[in-house]
Amino acid sequence: MLEYEETSSWHSAESNVDHGGENLQTIPPPPVIEDDDPYLEDVLDAAMSQLSVDDLARNSADSDDAMSISDIDETSDANPNSSWFAAANTSGATMDSNDDVDHDESIFLSDSPDFFTENEASTAGSNPASSSSQVPSSQREMKPADRSIIAHSKMHTAWFDKYGVPWSAQWQVAVMVSNGKKKWEDITEQNIRALSGTNSIVGPKVLRVLFPDERQQAPGDSARSRLGNPYVELDREEAALDKGTLETLGLCPPSDDTTDLRVGTWWGGRIEQRAVMVKNTTAPKSFCNGAPASNISWSIRLFHHDMKGKSCRFTRKFGSRRFIQLAIPDLKKLTPGERNSLKKELLKPHLLHGRTFRAFSAHDGTVRLIETDEDYERVARPEVGDSRRLSFRKFLDWFNPLERNSNQASHRKIKFRRASDQYAAHSSLANGPRVSTSHDPGQGPLIAKHVMNDGCGLINRAALRMVQRQKDLQSMPTALQGRIAGAKGLWILNPHDRGNRPKIWLTKSQVKIAYAPEELEEDPSRRIFDLLRVSQVKEPVRLPMHPIINFAHNGIPHTVFSELLQESLKSTIDEVLEDWESDDAVAIWSMVFNRSGVGNIRKRRYDRFSERMFGNFRDTEEKEENLWTSEGFTSFGDINNLVDSGPDPNSGWPSKLAEQIIELLEAGFTPSKSTHLAALMKSYLKMEVKWITREYRIPLKRSAEVFAAPDFSRTLKPGEVFFRSSRQCTLVDDDDMIDGIFDGHMIIFRNPTKTPSDARLVKAVDYPQLREFTDVLLFSVLGERSEASILAGGDYDGDTVCMIAEPRLVDAFRNSSLRFADPPDGFEEHREEAVLRGSEVLTIVSPMNEAESIRELQMILLDDVTREDRCGLYSNMSDIATFVYGLDSDKTHYLSHMYFNELDAGKSGIHVKNKTWEKDQKEFRHLRLPACMKKAESGRQKRAKQKPEESDSPRSEENDPPRSEDLGPFVLNVLKPFSKDQEDKYIQLIDKLDIDADADRDPALLAPLLDAESRAKQLHDEGQEGMVHELKELKRFVEMNRESWAELFKDRVDHTPNLSSRLVRTGSHDSTFSSGSDFFDLSKAVQLQQKRKISDEFWNGFQTQLRHFNEDGARTVMCSYAYHHAGKIVRAAKDAGNERSFEYAFVVAFKALAELKGKAHGGLYSTCIEPFHDLKVPRRGIRNEGRM
Repeated sequence: MLEYEETSSWHSAESNVDHGGENLQTIPPPPVIEDDDPYLEDVLDAAMSQLSVDDLARNSADSDDAMSISDIDETSDANPNSSWFAAANTSGATMDSNDDVDHDESIFLSDSPDFFTENEASTAGSNPASSSSQVPSSQREMKPADRSIIAHSKMHTAWFDKYGVPWSAQWQVAVMVSNGKKKWEDITEQNIRALSGTNSIVGPKVLRVLFPDERQQAPGDSARSRLGNPYVELDREEAALDKGTLETLGLCPPSDDTTDLRVGTWWGGRIEQRAVMVKNTTAPKSFCNGAPASNISWSIRLFHHDMKGKSCRFTRKFGSRRFIQLAIPDLKKLTPGERNSLKKELLKPHLLHGRTFRAFSAHDGTVRLIETDEDYERVARPEVGDSRRLSFRKFLDWFNPLERNSNQASHRKIKFRRASDQYAAHSSLANGPRVSTSHDPGQGPLIAKHVMNDGCGLINRAALRMVQRQKDLQSMPTALQGRIAGAKGLWILNPHDRGNRPKIWLTKSQVKIAYAPEELEEDPSRRIFDLLRVSQVKEPVRLPMHPIINFAHNGIPHTVFSELLQESLKSTIDEVLEDWESDDAVAIWSMVFNRSGVGNIRKRRYDRFSERMFGNFRDTEEKEENLWTSEGFTSFGDINNLVDSGPDPNSGWPSKLAEQIIELLEAGFTPSKSTHLAALMKSYLKMEVKWITREYRIPLKRSAEVFAAPDFSRTLKPGEVFFRSSRQCTLVDDDDMIDGIFDGHMIIFRNPTKTPSDARLVKAVDYPQLREFTDVLLFSVLGERSEASILAGGDYDGDTVCMIAEPRLVDAFRNSSLRFADPPDGFEEHREEAVLRGSEVLTIVSPMNEAESIRELQMILLDDVTREDRCGLYSNMSDIATFVYGLDSDKTHYLSHMYFNELDAGKSGIHVKNKTWEKDQKEFRHLRLPACMKKAESGRQKRAKQKPEESDSPRSEENDPPRSEDLGPFVLNVLKPFSKDQEDKYIQLIDKLDIDADADRDPALLAPLLDAESRAKQLHDEGQEGMVHELKELKRFVEMNRESWAELFKDRVDHTPNLSSRLVRTGSHDSTFSSGSDFFDLSKAVQLQQKRKISDEFWNGFQTQLRHFNEDGARTVMCSYAYHHAGKIVRAAKDAGNERSFEYAFVVAFKALAELKGKAHGGLYSTCIEPFHDLKVPRRGIRNEGRM
């Protein structure tokens, strides 16, 4: 029996709950959670002690960081008194998107107010529909018309099984076939026989077997060197899953001399299998509002295995190979007919080498597929893990048992948590949990604004110390955002529990999926605490458009925003101007490094956990392009994350502008003496200026952003907040900061700021009993409503709040009425709940056969694919209403809350009625968004316009909707011309920055070429022509390579560019590149791909045997000549009145040029290999980097 230690802060009463023959003693939660008492609350106890610190340098996570806290069942073979800790990386899986919760979707557990009964537990997963067929799924046949074939050949599938071809090889064959790079008839039995063996042995040689006459670079070589080998990882995963020892969850198996589960340093589920859905034909316009066109067809193209370091609950439990992440087209760009056709295609079973994958989740442009136990034209083989597969119904029931969640809205999808996407997390597992529930399921849905600790629970000091030690944090965090056992939200320090056993308290508002205690005990994968973020202070806050409108409405003079914008521009440019001609340019390095987050760019290539955990709070501020397009595949590799994949594997040239500048500065180049660095630096500065002036992103010195959290101690009075920083913070002046505590008035807001009350003036106070809480903003739990709900409907499940202490803003700000925080009267009449409850879903699917029930469930899970997204349109409507009628008008009030409703509709299932939508759309369809509120278009967007004159019209005020004169001038109409004048002024200053006349003739970079020419001349004078001819061959090769580069930028017509013979011969040139489009119209990823092909040709294409040069010497001369030849082209173009750049030379030869420059510097010069290069990040850079 587990006994929980009692502390003085808890109720003295104890409750004994009978559960399955065990007498589990629980202690009621602390009285400080009374606001949520009727719906409370689970106690999850964990016994953990010593941590093992992983080498984060070898781990890369793309999404959220996770740590598990759990207990082993007393009846298991493990010693219940032992404690251990294991680490793993996870992206986690979530039942909600992002971090927002609408508590109308709260889940109610079944009849017992405490525990599920034993009978209830035994019926889990026993729904008749789940066993409607007595025939195993693997033996059932599917009709040909019902399948979507990714890649399948009955003959080749038999050969795969016959010769024991590992999954990595099968996958690569499918990659080639699905992308049209290889036909089945061209793959012989001899080829398949050559692929027999393990993943680690066969995986790297697949392309050599399929393309024996061509030289290939193995896909993902650069990333693999940093993140690990996916082929080795696949072997290790499968071996661990076969043993069934929970190693893939981050645990070590029991040793011979002990039954204790021990700390693990490895975890599974980190290999990504990605694909893209491609539309093969375009639907005619006549189908825009009708049923799917019959001539629309879809196909799935696979990408090579990738190892990102992230994992999730699903992949750790079942293995990486069982899941495919399928990118789908932007739904906003599809007609209703195309969306219906797409969904119809997704509902099909997808066939890959006789294995069936089914779609079970659609979120943020990605559909997840799982391999089920259904086979086609093959027989299941237990020796390769086929017996571990589940049926589709059993998989869904494992994750979300509907019988236990009968009141759950069926809109709640299964979703992988990402940050970004993108984002995995670090996971730690210890002995498994005991969960008790003490709320009454008959209470009905919670009203979020009346739940004073909505989305927040408690965690004790021992657990927080664990996180600090493992993550090597400077101080103990006082809040963690994450999820565990079907719950999600924020957990903050319980100051009353000072025991050594880590504990966590779950509140009703956090529980989204209910599991029976025995279900948690039996499956450790459910007992993982996914750590998404730790409490931290992010600064500065950049003041965007909507808060500016709000602040102006609430009393801030328009001139204040002009002053702040001018000050931010001055501080950005002045330090660069002062350091432009410096010999070391340290100030420029510091500015670029800190403002652009180069530290995060480098770190996240190895540690995706830190990207999420210490990165930006908001993942959607700067969305990356969707790289998962049909143009993103090459013959021998995909470019799915090429922009973030690190430097060019041949030349070492970084992919991002800021990192290019940093690398050049660190190599010894200075902007006044390097034409290329000066050009990059000017581009960077212009981008910074335009970011501030066109997007109204005004950085505020006295500002910060932190988690919002409730004051469980009930110390704060209504309207009071408490904030203490764990380190020096720019929120206030140094003299005013006492022990990191802010005392005084501040403005707080959270995005989106659409109504007058979404920003508030509050008073920050100091209470000694609250000083343990650092890096979070505590709100009072007293009063009539949750104070977080006032700020754009926020809560405490991980929402962040911006704090501003700038006196010019604080002194003039006046709070608006709280009536704007709630929807207007009659609002409910315009909404409808478009969901089914879990019990209703069970009623529907129970009488169905398995195929019918699967399709019905998929229709629910993939609902987002066909549902029209009205969120952005309502956002535009509310912005138009703000301009036309004013921020406090009834129309703006109504439309803003319509926007909030649609923003949460994907989770709540409550949508605007079609009749209301049609009425609102009709009223506003003739009104255009004011020019001052439009986002600036990128160059690529402007080039996409059919008519050149269209590019400027959206920014013109001539088409603005009418605005009443009684409202006075609109703040953005006042700020826009001022910001344009400031932009022009600073752009001119940037253009006038001087560059030395000989900046394109760096002697250090020309030295190898001049030396080779000198030696060749000497030998020529002696009658030896060999070196002269060889030097000419090297120069000719560089010139041909430069011509291939020039072809990239020529206007595209429908022809194949005159690329070098090698690129054409190997088929490395991607046919999608010759589609008649301009090079700059292509995505950044494809542009980078094409440039790196030229670099690869430069480094690997020269085949002539040389006698007078060794390999390194020849390449150094080639790099030096590339710089010299680029300089000639630049000067010739300049004389002709044109512009050319040195980009080619640095893209193909940066590594060698940087080494030449560094050696010629005269001072200390150091080299650094991977991964130390990317991990060598100054602490100052980490702390200040990142654009808020």
